[in-house]
Amino acid sequence: NATWVAYSVAYTSLEEQDPVAAAHTQYVDMTQAAERDVEAAHKQGWAQLWVSGIEVGGDLHLAQAINSSLYYILSSVRDDWHYSLSPGGLASNGYNGHSFWDVETWMFPSLALLYQDLASSVLQYRFDRIPGAQAKAKSYTPPYAGAMFPWESAFTGQEVCPSSAPTGQLEQHISGDIAYAVRLYWFLSGDDAWMKSVGWPIVQGVAEFYTSRVVYNATSRLYSINGVIPPDEYAVNVNNSVYTNVVAVYSLQFATQVANHFQQPADPKWSEIASSMIIPFDTKQQIHPEFEGYHGQTIKQADVVLLGYPLAWNMSQTVLRNDLEYYSARTDSNGPAMTYGIHAVLWLQLGEAQNAASLFERSYANIQAPFCVWTETPQGGTTNFITGAGGFLQAVWAGYGGVRIAQDGVTVDMTLPEGTSLFALRGVQYVGSDLYLATDGVSLSMRILSVGQGAPSLSVHTSQGTHTLTTDILKIQNERVQIVVSETH
Repeated sequence: NATWVAYSVAYTSLEEQDPVAAAHTQYVDMTQAAERDVEAAHKQGWAQLWVSGIEVGGDLHLAQAINSSLYYILSSVRDDWHYSLSPGGLASNGYNGHSFWDVETWMFPSLALLYQDLASSVLQYRFDRIPGAQAKAKSYTPPYAGAMFPWESAFTGQEVCPSSAPTGQLEQHISGDIAYAVRLYWFLSGDDAWMKSVGWPIVQGVAEFYTSRVVYNATSRLYSINGVIPPDEYAVNVNNSVYTNVVAVYSLQFATQVANHFQQPADPKWSEIASSMIIPFDTKQQIHPEFEGYHGQTIKQADVVLLGYPLAWNMSQTVLRNDLEYYSARTDSNGPAMTYGIHAVLWLQLGEAQNAASLFERSYANIQAPFCVWTETPQGGTTNFITGAGGFLQAVWAGYGGVRIAQDGVTVDMTLPEGTSLFALRGVQYVGSDLYLATDGVSLSMRILSVGQGAPSLSVHTSQGTHTLTTDILKIQNERVQIVVSETH
């Protein structure tokens, strides 16, 4: 038996004036090093990453799907290399390696929950490219203000979407998606220093953009955002996309909140626009129309249903169900798998695990044997489609984990995936502590795995009272709980 060792080195002109020479030097250094040292460093690096993860017992295929999905995302991002992610990761040239809303909406949340150093790197990429977002805003006639992040971003942060595609000009919810990711990271990390230096400039820029982008109707006294493409990219140049308007409202509200927190001036227009934005709603059908003039046509992928998760827009359970049922029947069956993950999350949120089960299975139907590599569709498309991996992982921890992140704490409502005997979230990162959360279907087990320097003490609110969370296992009946910073801190 022989063991083959492959060394790969890659440089481009972005890093080195002579990338060939630099690659050769690095290659020589690697091959001259002891093979066991290189292998040991490789194993150590992965061991550190796998401190966090997701465990399931009783379903090997599901466990493989989860671990491979995490692996392919982790393989494409570094905490010291602020180049974000693309739908095809580093293993394919899908979508030209550009960064889209896929990053912040689909891949980022799992990083924020389990790998905050990597999540911070992803947002650092956006912060470093604020000048590109400002340049895009100014490129319109008349020019917009603030930071209008490009639909397709690469090295410079300028818009690199091909001019033949209308998405580069019209798909503008991405700025709100990025601001929402900043919010998620801040709520989970509690890192005020980061928020003030990195998060705030992003959020402020996005709020300034949407303030300049809205149109005021003096008759209705409401604000509109006209001429956009929503997440449903079958709809082009529509007015008042409900998803776009909601992420704009959140961006404006969050900018005001952050400004007040850091005693920075908040533009009063932010609150005014946020409270007077048109949010399309059909009072007869009790649903949110996707946009003004929507009449039930087929949609590409999850759009309106994203108001239920991840946006948690304020609505009744009845409206949430109506939106879910209405758009489930109108979604292209050949669309991206992330839609099925969102539908599963929402059925679980409604307490209907039976309706969620088959949709959850479809959410990872696109992994291909033998190594569980993702494809964009069951038939093919982009290879190593880690956007799909990100959507599926959220179906796991937000769906069956019932994890919801808010400023006042993290809510957990764990349910065993069908056919499993154990479900655990390992290394959930919350305000400086790493947590272990697990259920066997009967009881819920929680404990702190490690505590960072200066991390606050944590408590758990349950139906039986409040408990202090420590490194000892706290075992209670399986129920919905909330993890919060202790009041005594």
